[in-house]
Amino acid sequence: GRAVLNIEPGLAFGTGTHETTRLCLETLERHIKPGVSVLDIGCGSGILALASVLLGGKTAYGVDIDAQSVKTAKENAEINKISEKCEFINGDLAEKVTGKYNVICANIVADVIIKLFRNVGDFMAEDGVLIISGIIDIRKDDVLTKAEEYGFKVIEEQYKDNWCAYVLKCK
Repeated sequence: GRAVLNIEPGLAFGTGTHETTRLCLETLERHIKPGVSVLDIGCGSGILALASVLLGGKTAYGVDIDAQSVKTAKENAEINKISEKCEFINGDLAEKVTGKYNVICANIVADVIIKLFRNVGDFMAEDGVLIISGIIDIRKDDVLTKAEEYGFKVIEEQYKDNWCAYVLKCK
């Protein structure tokens, strides 16, 4: 009964072998429900967006500042035969993304996640969740302090080796 996801990463990040990607995938399994919309910030190979659709999500939207990552994510959507449910664009979150999403995920570095808190809530649907990872344990307090400042509360946390993943909601 498992979903099979085929990934050809090319030069993009996201093969599923890194601890943070596994943390995000495990978290998505618990939060993807039929009909949800997903936004993957820093989509890399598209692995999290694609997994969301394969787990039952209605649509997935990925954004990345790296044009090669976007090309790779689109190719991976084709490989998995779910292109019609996925859209990937090259650009910055605040400049390119519109709409509201039930699940937003960002598996990127702590400094970028800290910057995201400023406006990521604008893209969250009512009762939506934000899944963040890519956070090394020595940076978790920086991330959690900034999350609190911007009105987010932690509802789940997971750890693998020295890496952290959190699920947040707007207060």
